[in-house]
Amino acid sequence: MRYSISFTEIDYRALTDHLRQPGSTEQAAYLLCSLSVTASESRLLVREVVPVLPEEIISASGSHMEIAPQSFMRAMKRADTEHLSFVFVHSHPEGPASHSPKDDITEPTLFRTAYTRINGKAIHASIVASGVDHPSARVWHLDGTTSPVEVIRVIGDRFRFFHRELQRNASAEIFDRQVRAFGVEIQHVLKTTHVGIVGNGGTGSAVAEQLIRLGVGKLSLFEGQTLDTSNVTRVYGSRLTDVDVPKVQIIQRLAKDIGFGTEVIAFPEHITSLKSAEALRDCDVIFGCTDDEWGRSILSRLAIDYYIPVIDMGVKIDSSEGSIVSVQGRVTTLVPGSACLFCRGRITAEGVRAQVIESCNPSQAEELRHQQYAPELQGNAPAVIAFTTAVASTAIAELLHRLTGFMGAERTSSEVIHFFDQSRMRTNHLSPNTDCFCGDRQRWGLGDQQPFLGMLWQG
Repeated sequence: MRYSISFTEIDYRALTDHLRQPGSTEQAAYLLCSLSVTASESRLLVREVVPVLPEEIISASGSHMEIAPQSFMRAMKRADTEHLSFVFVHSHPEGPASHSPKDDITEPTLFRTAYTRINGKAIHASIVASGVDHPSARVWHLDGTTSPVEVIRVIGDRFRFFHRELQRNASAEIFDRQVRAFGVEIQHVLKTTHVGIVGNGGTGSAVAEQLIRLGVGKLSLFEGQTLDTSNVTRVYGSRLTDVDVPKVQIIQRLAKDIGFGTEVIAFPEHITSLKSAEALRDCDVIFGCTDDEWGRSILSRLAIDYYIPVIDMGVKIDSSEGSIVSVQGRVTTLVPGSACLFCRGRITAEGVRAQVIESCNPSQAEELRHQQYAPELQGNAPAVIAFTTAVASTAIAELLHRLTGFMGAERTSSEVIHFFDQSRMRTNHLSPNTDCFCGDRQRWGLGDQQPFLGMLWQG
């Protein structure tokens, strides 16, 4: 089992600001976390940072700290009441970048208390922060043993992944030109990153090809459709002889042919299937390349409930009698603190409902359309490889910026819009609507719940 901890950028900044108070004494805080548990990983999702206040500290120096018992008992009581996990964080202003021998002596008692006081299936952990960029963490088990936390994620305007041991096996020769641009550290991060791609058509296949060639180590593909003849004009890696072949298999073959060793896992069902949707929880980043509102509604909630950033995209060509009227492309990054696709009007509750009814009860959908109670569902829309590829490339550039900041600190927009027919582009950053789920801080990082994402599923 692999363990990890995920923060929003807002909470991570609040924590590090507290730990870096003026002076050279140790500081501490508690984290209250929900859980995401799959067969391969348990993620602690930080829901609240609770600083240890000066009046709760009995004594402290640059190499030690004694905290009044009532301080951590209050935090544990809250964790128990709210069915959350307890994480103890402290700084090492003068000490090692990892847990010290003194920590090894004092922490077992603390976490025995945590497992006694906090009921349920909680997982508890501790973090040592010797600097903003050097957190080290471990999970404490009920039997008093520990396991290392493999990665700490911070998700916001930037995506930061602090790995315990970064895989340093990316080929310097193959990726030399990229290393010259972004440095070798980012190449190692890409090699360790697990990316999900939802929809493997025009934009999805272009995203997949670019991620493979960038050196991303692991891809999970979510697509229930097979290739049809009209797809070959824009699906990367496809051939006319692939008609009726599952699109996920085409990308698997593409990765094998490129030969970089990218691990590709195929989920040949749409994410409206509960099994496929739950598998998204293992990803570090997700690219939304589906053109349906139902799937996009799932991704919108996943980004908030699990702190998994979603880079969603779409292309719209308006044409009349074989002549283009307008071509627009969109790349929207979904993270806690930014407006979701509902807030932006990119999807609507009515559109999602129509697609759910169409899938589950086609006869009812036809009756509702006849009565004008449901919107018409879009059929095959115009699609051209030049535009789908350009939008996919913009999405990849967005990922690279979030990892490296190469566009500059002032670039904090969460949406890029291309007006291809007008040769122009604009960006925006919208805050969540106050009455939307994405603007409700109580929903951020909810993690696993029943039903999954608070939604009803087919199975």
